[in-house]
Amino acid sequence: MRTRRQRLAEAKAAHNHPAYAKMAFVMGCGVQGKGEGSRVLDDERGTPYLALFDQYGNQSFGYSHPRIVAAVREQLDTGVLNSTKIMFEEVQIRLSERLAEATGQLLPYSYLANGGGETIDNALKLARAATGRPGVISARGCFHGKTFATLSASDRPEHRELLGPFMPHFRQVGFGDLDELAAALDDTVAAVLLEPVQAEAGVIVPPPGYLQEVRRMCTEAGALLILDEMQTAFGRCGTFFAYEQFGVAPDLVCVGKAFGGGVVPLSAVLGTERVWEVLRVLPSTFGSSLGGNPLSCRVGLEVLALASDEAFLTGVKERARTIDDRLSALAARFPELVAEHRGLGMMHGLEFTDGATAGLVLGRLLEEGVTSTYSLYHPDVLRVQPPMVISEEDLDQGLSVLEGILAEVDGHRRETGSSGHADVPRAAELSPVTRTVRLPHPPAAVLDLLRSRPRLLDPFAAATGTRAGEGREAEFAGRLGEDAVVWADRTELLGDGVRLSAEAGWLWHTLERRATVTAVPGGSLLDVRVAWDTDSGAYEDMLGGRIGFLASTRLDELIAALQAELATQATPRTPERKSADT
Repeated sequence: MRTRRQRLAEAKAAHNHPAYAKMAFVMGCGVQGKGEGSRVLDDERGTPYLALFDQYGNQSFGYSHPRIVAAVREQLDTGVLNSTKIMFEEVQIRLSERLAEATGQLLPYSYLANGGGETIDNALKLARAATGRPGVISARGCFHGKTFATLSASDRPEHRELLGPFMPHFRQVGFGDLDELAAALDDTVAAVLLEPVQAEAGVIVPPPGYLQEVRRMCTEAGALLILDEMQTAFGRCGTFFAYEQFGVAPDLVCVGKAFGGGVVPLSAVLGTERVWEVLRVLPSTFGSSLGGNPLSCRVGLEVLALASDEAFLTGVKERARTIDDRLSALAARFPELVAEHRGLGMMHGLEFTDGATAGLVLGRLLEEGVTSTYSLYHPDVLRVQPPMVISEEDLDQGLSVLEGILAEVDGHRRETGSSGHADVPRAAELSPVTRTVRLPHPPAAVLDLLRSRPRLLDPFAAATGTRAGEGREAEFAGRLGEDAVVWADRTELLGDGVRLSAEAGWLWHTLERRATVTAVPGGSLLDVRVAWDTDSGAYEDMLGGRIGFLASTRLDELIAALQAELATQATPRTPERKSADT
């Protein structure tokens, strides 16, 4: 019987996003319910998740922040909800004033929109209009959105192959590479577009002095400096804007995500008076049907008030130190698992030695009720970027759970493998997971057990001891760890063992479990092979790390149970002795 989770996953796969539906289900994500602070409820299981990640900056102020909820209610109660686009909209104008104040009047102008990609596009239009040049330089590994202009800036090979050709006049240089930037920065370049910290590249912090030099080079070349602060603004790095950390004055700054308090869409591009001249020359340059509507702007005002509070920023800096200290210690303690720890403020990443380890750790975190995720363009990196309002107690709990899981994974890797050396870490098990076991029992005895109970060594079966014959099960009761899941499965009895295979569907592209038995001197040799393909492209290793861990640990348990049962069958029974009274 399908769970609510599975019904939702299948519907999402059928009508929205097949890959993300599969990923969320395999990783063990629940059904989202109400959220408060740094916790959100699993509406199916009734248990809360603790957030070690703020959903790419969207939930930087936590779930249902009371001041943000109050601001929504307050604006709803006024009845002023719709934009006329021709009348003076007071809350929007007040928000523009407050944005200018937040920059110390460095960037006195702003234009409000809905999403990040829309706002980056607006910044690029401003840059071209202000300079009369077409060129844009971005950094490899960047993420600026999903519009054609922002995808052109990111210039991912996989996107270019599928969606190309991209827009012309976009070039990329290495993030932190001043020599490469100098070679590219000619008189055709309108702007250099950078993130102060590259989030989706794996939380890459720029080298000391880098952004200051980029600022100087842009000024000398007559190009503008655009900073994408979608994930770094509103206190995330310890100051209202991240650019304050680096002592630079950009020409344009783009903000969004947390700007809407996690409940409404809101973004903005902020710029200097010189850059804004285009709106005097061509007022129709920009337009956004619902961008900067009264409800969103009222929330934006509350977000600015929260992020400007010195006590709030002090708390961010204190929790930032905790995160940095704890993650640095984890990287030092588990060098075989963690390749590097990077971060700034409350924005950190743990780069694992491979994607499978990242997937395994992420899945185990979710099992323990802690949410996190990976970097979009670097799946080996686990993000630790909790809501900025997380309490010290919740932060300690989340980091302690992470530490315990890393210790568990490290211990699992150090279990005796084929090398026979317990202290030699073994790699994460991906498809296929295999086991070869020598048994001191005749092949016929082993085969009899497997044929009578074909699921005896199936790590994905909810019930392994059930007696079953050959054929197709339309509603096979499977499991992924502790999660129930149903799919169509087929059983085949072979001359030397059994073969189980899932039909292709929303979850599995292929899944085969095969156990074979051959005769060897003194007994038999049992070979078990579990192979799968989820058709997840770049995320196959990450999902494989989770699936491989579940399959291998359960398979080891099932093989041990089989050995115990065979030993019991082979032990001759001792006749019961009759008592002297009979």
